[in-house]
Amino acid sequence: MTIKWLLAAAVGLAAAATTAVLAWLVSPVAPGVSAAVFGFVALPFGATLGWILFVAPATADQAYASGESVESHWATAASSGTATDLVTVLGLTLAVVSIARVDPPAAVLLTGLLLAAFASFTTRYALARRRALSE
Repeated sequence: MTIKWLLAAAVGLAAAATTAVLAWLVSPVAPGVSAAVFGFVALPFGATLGWILFVAPATADQAYASGESVESHWATAASSGTATDLVTVLGLTLAVVSIARVDPPAAVLLTGLLLAAFASFTTRYALARRRALSE
């Protein structure tokens, strides 16, 4: 169990460090301050991600409605969390755009949003599938 907690902490620190480096790279004014603030703010979210990936217990089987397959249950679970992920991605993107003082084309931002939605859904589906099959 200690190894799981260490892995969760490592994911949190890696997420915070990555966010801090990105903030430092795009900040035209006071990159050190931007890196420190963004890294500090990203640490709890990174730690939560690590906890979800390594520490969180697998949930018990839920009762399925008649005619519902296990794959549709995984898809429902994956799509329910994608909205939260997209709100987080949008918020971080808007923060980076405002700090960097750039005006990217809308097509680039919308394409990035679609890619983030695809990545979020795919990752969440794969995690739900892995957890169900590993039991």
